[in-house]
Amino acid sequence: MLKEMKNRFTKYLTAQYENLSDKDLTFRIKETTKRVAQNTAFSKQVLDEVTTEMVQEGFSKAQILAHLSMLDLEERT
Repeated sequence: MLKEMKNRFTKYLTAQYENLSDKDLTFRIKETTKRVAQNTAFSKQVLDEVTTEMVQEGFSKAQILAHLSMLDLEERT
């Protein structure tokens, strides 16, 4: 996927995920992390560490879910 396209899609996903409640975002992050760990070379531990680091760097839950979703999408396409 082209970098510009990835960035555009990530922004779109973030905007959509911002409409979800905090509880829904937390649930979807957990579920997406599990799915990505099962279908990629990334372990759940690595994904959890990266997610924690993203929170510390100021990323919102919507942005984190968008990034995880992109990893999931890239693996499935």
